[in-house]
Amino acid sequence: MEFITLLALMLFLTIVVSHVFNRLNLPAVIGQLILGVILGKGVLNIVKADNDVNLFAEIGVILLMFLAGLESNLKLLRKHLIPSVTVAIFGVILPVALTLGTSLLFGINFKESIFISVVFAATSVSISVEVLKSLNYLSSASGTVILGAAVVDDILAISILSIMSGTLTGDFSVQKIVMLLVLWVLFGSFVVVLHKWIIPQIIHLADYIEATHAQTIFALVICFVMAYIADLVQLDAVLGAFVAGIAVSNSKYYTEKIGSNIEAIGYSLFIPVFFISIGLNLEFTSFLKDFWLILVFTITGILGKLIGAGFGARLSGFDLKDSYVIGSGMISRGEMALIIGQIGFSAKLLSEEYYSAVIISVILITIISPFFLKHSISRNPL
Repeated sequence: MEFITLLALMLFLTIVVSHVFNRLNLPAVIGQLILGVILGKGVLNIVKADNDVNLFAEIGVILLMFLAGLESNLKLLRKHLIPSVTVAIFGVILPVALTLGTSLLFGINFKESIFISVVFAATSVSISVEVLKSLNYLSSASGTVILGAAVVDDILAISILSIMSGTLTGDFSVQKIVMLLVLWVLFGSFVVVLHKWIIPQIIHLADYIEATHAQTIFALVICFVMAYIADLVQLDAVLGAFVAGIAVSNSKYYTEKIGSNIEAIGYSLFIPVFFISIGLNLEFTSFLKDFWLILVFTITGILGKLIGAGFGARLSGFDLKDSYVIGSGMISRGEMALIIGQIGFSAKLLSEEYYSAVIISVILITIISPFFLKHSISRNPL
């Protein structure tokens, strides 16, 4: 019952801060991220990131990325495939190089420095998606490249993580990497089959079922199953949800009502909890203890993605304003970096001494990133 009370409090305060930030002409998501810091360990310590909160947050981010897939233009994604790959590659190389150099300068041993750089390589585009949606920028060329690059970035980060983890723990083998690649190819093939033949029939079948919101329920089933399968093949669950959204929205039987129903479910219950959960574990005692390390990690983490991904966009033929938007959209780290950090901590690849500094830096970057994206879009309106 305690969680129900806290849930009511979080949802009510979400409405309040969203209203305030919208009136200030700032993305509402920034208010929700800051609300998480206030409710969590950093200030009031009312809400804890326990199993209930984490479950709602996980469902929230899955629904958010499913909605992003529903609103994505498949033709634009195909058209901007090469720019997306270019942006992702440069958006990984520079943050890894900067973070590795920074870690070594602070006297962190080489093994930990390598792993920390992998944490900062991962983009989590869910925060950017929320800003892009609120500013009607999601279906633009820049928004499409950000989404496409985030998918490629996800795959690159997980590949680097698998190789680095195996190498640093002495458990590396070519067979494991080959098996991982085979699983990803099978997943891609499965997605194509689903998109072309299975999902359209499932959505169409719902028309003949006498049940309330049958199409919406079927769409949610597809979303969660794809998220589970993506997780099963060691990809991020949000990638599976995003791909499911694209497949569902491009079915000839898809209607806008499905999207609006899922949006109502997501934004009225689960998605706000996800945004709040990001700031819950921010502790100011660790922040003060490792202030300079956190500051430098935060700055290099922002600049690495902004310049690296922006340079990749510029190479792909985008002008400076669009490149700034794309670079800004790739800054956010969020859940992907937090997951990688937790994996490293559990595998003893990241010591407790530096774990807190890395996690706090990731949270700060996530909170700051919407300001960059909002500013870049304001300079380049559609």
